[in-house]
Amino acid sequence: MKLDNKLFKKQGYIHIKDIIPAHQLKRVRKESINLKRDKVSELGKPREFGTGQYWRGLEMASKLNETLFMSYIAPFMQQIVPVFLETIDIYLFNDQVVVKLPHEDFAFPEHYDNQYGPDPEGALNNEFKTINFMWVLTNMTKGSGILEIKNNDTGKWDPIEAKAGDMIAIDGNTLHRSGHNTTDKVRALYACVYSTKKMDFEGFHNIKWKFCSCRDGIKNVLLPKGEEKLWENYKK
Repeated sequence: MKLDNKLFKKQGYIHIKDIIPAHQLKRVRKESINLKRDKVSELGKPREFGTGQYWRGLEMASKLNETLFMSYIAPFMQQIVPVFLETIDIYLFNDQVVVKLPHEDFAFPEHYDNQYGPDPEGALNNEFKTINFMWVLTNMTKGSGILEIKNNDTGKWDPIEAKAGDMIAIDGNTLHRSGHNTTDKVRALYACVYSTKKMDFEGFHNIKWKFCSCRDGIKNVLLPKGEEKLWENYKK
């Protein structure tokens, strides 16, 4: 089972293998890497959205690239996100291009995503939920600055080696970290964060996700039969 919410709750994260449709993967990989290369010269300069200045991780990336926004709200994500948030009342919060160029001095210390949000205490008290759905755009191998996640079940740090096309969903209260990319290849992720609450956080999305009413339905051949409609269990 790919959309295993029980495992997600147990671990605080889940590694979903081979889930991103090939055409989406190719497009988002290209746009994300190009955006990072285009904006790396802007480091430290002010910008309108996100934290208010450019840094190595490009939050609110969809405000810089329309293709990324359409990927953030792609119909196939509609099949995945509600299963783990357990609702269809979902708010867009942040989408971030996390591209580590070859030998780039760019690492993330141990943290959980909600600590940077507007209400970390409310999140820890389970007043609402946020989940970060990371698209793996390039193979993530040792030395590339792979993601390490603290498994809530075992208490141990799990190193995540993943292939392009995989997705890693991390609860907003789950600790994770990543190192520098010491390889000669680009390491790229596209992180899509959704919330069960309107966050009212200046510089970020703060809007409800309007689901696609697709005439022909939503199809993702990478989802096992029977899982493509799991999200509909949360329709009112």
